[in-house]
Amino acid sequence: MKTESFILRLLLAMVSGLIYALAFPPLGWRWLVVPAIAGFLISLHGQCATRSRAMGFFFGLAAFGTSLSWLWNIFDSTAIVLWALLALFPAAFAEFQSRASKWGISGWKFTVFTALNWGAWEFIRAEIFTLKFPWMTAGLAIGPNLLLPWIGVYSTGAVLVFAVASLNSRSWKLAGSTTALLLGALLFSGKHRIPTEEDPKAVKVAGIQLEGVSLNEYLAATQALPDDVSHVVWPENSVPFDIRENKQDWNLLLDLCRENDITLTFGTQARPGGGDQWRNIALTMDSTGFLGEHTKIHTVHLFDDGTPGKETKPVLTQHGIIGSPVCFDFDFTDVARMFSSQGIEYFVVPTMDAESWSARQHDQHAELARIRAAENGRWVFVTATSGVSQLIDPAGHLHARLGAMEQGTISGILRREGNLTFYTRYGWMLQWIMLFIASLAWLLLIVRSPKISD
Repeated sequence: MKTESFILRLLLAMVSGLIYALAFPPLGWRWLVVPAIAGFLISLHGQCATRSRAMGFFFGLAAFGTSLSWLWNIFDSTAIVLWALLALFPAAFAEFQSRASKWGISGWKFTVFTALNWGAWEFIRAEIFTLKFPWMTAGLAIGPNLLLPWIGVYSTGAVLVFAVASLNSRSWKLAGSTTALLLGALLFSGKHRIPTEEDPKAVKVAGIQLEGVSLNEYLAATQALPDDVSHVVWPENSVPFDIRENKQDWNLLLDLCRENDITLTFGTQARPGGGDQWRNIALTMDSTGFLGEHTKIHTVHLFDDGTPGKETKPVLTQHGIIGSPVCFDFDFTDVARMFSSQGIEYFVVPTMDAESWSARQHDQHAELARIRAAENGRWVFVTATSGVSQLIDPAGHLHARLGAMEQGTISGILRREGNLTFYTRYGWMLQWIMLFIASLAWLLLIVRSPKISD
């Protein structure tokens, strides 16, 4: 194959990666995910393994390096290594696309393989890999939709890729029916009504979005909230020490809950005996004292984020049973699903997104909470340090938002929910089934495929 043709295809893959990045915040032009994936698949057509890997890698490098440019603010030049690691996954996808093509797989079978191949590598990158990172998936680009409470974000992404691959292969019936399914899921994903205060399952919530301030400032901001607020949430690590080891400060919080008749959930630490070992927790209390806590399970990579927890712990409050995942916990499917299956009625999520990480990071992070709400059919209330704090309904739609880099309070009314979605019960297994089938296909392609000329 001519070098000029390869260079043009490589450029197409890179441009497709740039377009893919535009589907996510800050622009968030969701529809661009379709031409981005289509362009990438076109660039791979008929290419050998080595060239396919190169195209996949540079597609990923362009996509992740552009959208996740804020990683440079945190890790400096090490961010290049992180972008490259993420780019290995589309490279692996491209490798097996080439193998499948060389093995003679075509037509609808190749379309199905393309969807499984994409979805499985995306699932590995997001939820299984050591440095797992669930941002920038195809399903996330679509946003909240009616497929999420049935099959979840990774299977939804695979459906999207199936539709695009059908278009590329000119399988018009497959493409048309799948596209209609996706459009219907998007168009009919209706926004829930705001519950009235008369609804016995309604809860008035409020959050304090502040960063780098003292306990006294959180206390003052909470005192200034309206009298009808029932549940107040402070961000992750808003109290950056074990407050139960400080009797004076603990009594201040008890007085706050008694005087305002509130339940309070906030991010703090557990350091029994004041030792070096610590846990990053969301602690919930009211006027009676301690109600419960959840230890962060998914601690942030490359940070001192405490000893990870091993289980989800719902908390019974006077307003119902709550789940309180901490920040990064809620980026992944497992913690939200386990909380929901344990009967929690709504989520409160203390979150930390540092101001220095940029508004782009904050806005991208906020998208994941909307997906978790829709997958599990629960109201979600997120309170972040410098944004984005948000109140999200069970369809994944916003009812209140305090944007990135703002300081202040956010409030609204949510409703306790008890029904479990199909995804929470069974649908989550589809991503594992997808991975299992794809893994068998990969193994067959490695063991039995004809020699691929590089």
